[in-house]
Order: sequence, then structure tokens, then C-alpha cells
Amino acid sequence: MASANKLVFRKRFEKVFSKLDKNTQQQIVDELEILLTNPLKHQQVKKIVGTGVGYRLRIGRWRILFAFENNIVDVVDLFMEKSKKDYEVRIKLFK
Repeated sequence: MASANKLVFRKRFEKVFSKLDKNTQQQIVDELEILLTNPLKHQQVKKIVGTGVGYRLRIGRWRILFAFENNIVDVVDLFMEKSKKDYEVRIKLFK
């Protein structure tokens, strides 16, 4: 079982997160805490095709993009999914 030692947040994630209502923020924090225990076994985590280490965590309509390497979860982005193009634009964040 692969557990993560810490979460690292990028500014892109923090900017969007700070604008959310408190209930949504708490829901995201709760899911991130669960993610720390075993990032790749969370029910709502899927690998992002076209990246080596990119994954997404689904929370309702919200998506959290993260990379998992060396027991560190690098939280890259937070956005509300509207179409598949949302992912195509963000794949470059993992390169």
C-alpha cells in the first residue's frame, strides 16, 4: 500500500481554492486527507492519459489534478469540469 508523506500545493490550486465557499473547501480538504492514506486506491482517482505521473480526483463536478511521486502528492490544479478539453489544456502542467 503506497501512502503519501505530504501534500504540496501549487499556486494555481490555491488561487481557485481560496475563492470557494467554506462547505466546498471542507469537502475538498476531507477528500485530500483520505487521498493521503493511499493516493492511487481512492475510489474517485483516475490516471490522466498522456502523463507519466498525472492523476485526477473527482469531487462532484470539481476535479483536482495531482502528481504522485516519491510519497509526495503534488496538487497541481483545481477546476470544474465542463468538457474533455479541460484536460487537454491542463496536461501540459505535468511536463
